[in-house]
Amino acid sequence: MGTNDFSTELLSMWLASTGIQPDKMRLLLEQFGSPEAVAEGWQQQREPFLPLLNERELSLLKRRFDEIKNSGWDARIRQFGIHAVTIVDEDYPERIKNIPAPPAILFYQGDLSALTGKCLAMVGSRRASYAGLQATEKIACDLSHAGVRIVSGFAYGIDTSAHKGCLNGPSPTAAVLGCGLNFNYPAENADLKKKVLDRGGVMISEYILDEKPLGPHFPVRNRIISGLSDAVVLMEAQIHSGSMTTVNHAAEQNRDVFVYPGDPQSELCSANHLLLREGAIYFTKAEDILEDMKWLDNKRNVGQNIDCSTAEANLTETEKRILSALRPGALGFDQLVDKTGLDAAGLLSHLTMMQIKGLVESMPGKFYQVKQ
Repeated sequence: MGTNDFSTELLSMWLASTGIQPDKMRLLLEQFGSPEAVAEGWQQQREPFLPLLNERELSLLKRRFDEIKNSGWDARIRQFGIHAVTIVDEDYPERIKNIPAPPAILFYQGDLSALTGKCLAMVGSRRASYAGLQATEKIACDLSHAGVRIVSGFAYGIDTSAHKGCLNGPSPTAAVLGCGLNFNYPAENADLKKKVLDRGGVMISEYILDEKPLGPHFPVRNRIISGLSDAVVLMEAQIHSGSMTTVNHAAEQNRDVFVYPGDPQSELCSANHLLLREGAIYFTKAEDILEDMKWLDNKRNVGQNIDCSTAEANLTETEKRILSALRPGALGFDQLVDKTGLDAAGLLSHLTMMQIKGLVESMPGKFYQVKQ
């Protein structure tokens, strides 16, 4: 069975599965020009590979080729609609070609052109406050109406709100995963994934089929999130969090970092205030970012779409007071009485209605928190 029997995607999976470092893989692809040429050259003679690869890596190429050619992966690649682009291809995203350790091969579903034009990364914690989630969705929607594409990591919390907000406007969104594209991760975002793809967006990963969403993958993929973007927007994060690795990558890649102020009393925003003290760019609305990025061509559209209004606009003043008390973290019922100044019966009535609305949730021991 010759290399002509294999798709570009399968041969790209073969190369990516060897674990050869991105810089070496880039040199290999630059020398041969394509995964097909690498496969053909490798089967014909070893000499051109010896300056680039050591014996262990050459052995890996052979072993993985033998494993993959009989794996049935070609059919699964077609089943999941996965495509591959290498760093030597014309349609490889220009922004990440020259970041430190750019991925030599990217796999994607959807439309890679979603990464052209104005792109901003929006990042933050999985465990985010209600206010942070609502602000993220509103700002992402306003940016989308200004023609900005939002790039994020498709995780729970801020990432999910960023993608949803972008899709509430007209622009496509891009999700960078820390696993193979055959995984629906997180599972609860399966419908959101379909919407991303249906609306002209793209799902991206440097990981091969069946690569699980393991913890170490996520800090590594964060360099791609920042690299694909003109700047990084941090919405809400703690100091020791994965979002801070994206900020660090942004600094290495010479990307500006915009930081939303958030609640100064909340530990959930501790990274925000640290970064603001260190000189990150302060903003409170989409127009601030657009102005600093000199992207105010569509100024009239920003913030004027009713679909982008936050759910909080429809709350009563009492409900807002309860949410404000709960945003820093869960509280017991008696603590909530003290914080809000409401009588016990009135508070219980409001909490019941807010649980029905999906705004708060009860916890063991008569504790309440903003619903995540």
